[in-house]
Amino acid sequence: MRLEYATRFQKSLRRTPAHDRMRTAETIEQIVHYFETQQAPEGLGLKKLFSHAELGAVFEARVSLALRLLFSVYGEVVTFLMIGDH
Repeated sequence: MRLEYATRFQKSLRRTPAHDRMRTAETIEQIVHYFETQQAPEGLGLKKLFSHAELGAVFEARVSLALRLLFSVYGEVVTFLMIGDH
Protein backbone atom coordinates (compact mmCIF):
# COMPACT_ATOMS: atom_id res chain seq x y z
CA MET A 1 0.00 0.00 0.00
CA ARG A 2 1.29 3.43 -0.96
CA LEU A 3 0.14 6.64 0.73
CA GLU A 4 -0.17 9.89 -1.19
CA TYR A 5 -1.16 13.33 0.04
CA ALA A 6 -2.94 15.71 -2.31
CA THR A 7 -1.79 19.34 -2.36
CA ARG A 8 -5.19 20.43 -1.11
CA PHE A 9 -4.87 18.06 1.85
CA GLN A 10 -1.41 19.36 2.72
CA LYS A 11 -2.57 22.98 2.60
CA SER A 12 -5.63 22.36 4.73
CA LEU A 13 -3.59 20.34 7.24
CA ARG A 14 -1.14 23.23 7.67
CA ARG A 15 -4.06 25.50 8.60
CA THR A 16 -5.40 23.19 11.31
CA PRO A 17 -4.39 23.60 14.97
CA ALA A 18 -1.52 21.45 16.27
CA HIS A 19 -3.76 19.18 18.37
CA ASP A 20 -5.88 18.43 15.28
CA ARG A 21 -2.76 17.65 13.25
CA MET A 22 -1.77 15.11 15.92
CA ARG A 23 -5.24 13.55 15.79
CA THR A 24 -5.03 13.45 12.00
CA ALA A 25 -1.75 11.53 12.15
CA GLU A 26 -3.35 9.04 14.55
CA THR A 27 -6.35 8.68 12.25
CA ILE A 28 -4.09 8.00 9.24
CA GLU A 29 -2.35 5.27 11.25
CA GLN A 30 -5.75 3.75 12.06
CA ILE A 31 -6.75 3.85 8.38
CA VAL A 32 -3.54 2.04 7.38
CA HIS A 33 -4.17 -0.52 10.13
CA TYR A 34 -7.71 -1.02 8.82
CA PHE A 35 -6.54 -1.79 5.29
CA GLU A 36 -3.89 -4.17 6.59
CA THR A 37 -6.18 -6.09 8.96
CA GLN A 38 -9.74 -5.30 7.73
CA GLN A 39 -10.65 -4.41 11.33
CA ALA A 40 -11.73 -0.81 11.88
CA PRO A 41 -10.87 0.64 15.30
CA GLU A 42 -13.85 1.86 17.30
CA GLY A 43 -14.49 5.55 16.77
CA LEU A 44 -12.86 5.77 13.34
CA GLY A 45 -16.23 6.40 11.74
CA LEU A 46 -15.09 5.03 8.41
CA LYS A 47 -17.74 5.45 5.73
CA LYS A 48 -17.62 4.83 1.98
CA LEU A 49 -19.14 7.84 0.23
CA PHE A 50 -19.03 6.88 -3.45
CA SER A 51 -16.93 5.36 -6.23
CA HIS A 52 -15.32 7.47 -8.93
CA ALA A 53 -13.76 6.31 -12.19
CA GLU A 54 -10.52 8.29 -11.70
CA LEU A 55 -10.28 8.41 -7.89
CA GLY A 56 -11.51 4.94 -6.99
CA ALA A 57 -13.54 4.45 -3.82
CA VAL A 58 -13.88 7.66 -1.79
CA PHE A 59 -14.16 7.40 2.00
CA GLU A 60 -14.46 9.68 5.00
CA ALA A 61 -13.02 9.04 8.45
CA ARG A 62 -13.67 10.83 11.72
CA VAL A 63 -10.70 12.71 13.19
CA SER A 64 -12.83 14.36 15.88
CA LEU A 65 -16.50 15.18 16.37
CA ALA A 66 -16.23 18.10 13.98
CA LEU A 67 -13.23 17.20 11.78
CA ARG A 68 -13.39 14.74 8.86
CA LEU A 69 -10.71 13.27 6.63
CA LEU A 70 -11.55 12.51 3.00
CA PHE A 71 -9.47 9.94 1.13
CA SER A 72 -9.63 7.65 -1.88
CA VAL A 73 -8.47 4.11 -2.50
CA TYR A 74 -7.50 3.10 -6.01
CA GLY A 75 -5.73 -0.24 -6.27
CA GLU A 76 -2.85 -0.17 -3.78
CA VAL A 77 -2.78 3.63 -3.50
CA VAL A 78 -4.48 5.55 -0.69
CA THR A 79 -4.68 9.27 -1.46
CA PHE A 80 -5.64 11.70 1.28
CA LEU A 81 -7.70 14.37 -0.46
CA MET A 82 -8.81 16.88 2.14
CA ILE A 83 -9.44 17.55 5.79
CA GLY A 84 -12.13 19.85 7.10
CA ASP A 85 -15.09 20.34 9.36
CA HIS A 86 -18.20 18.29 9.07
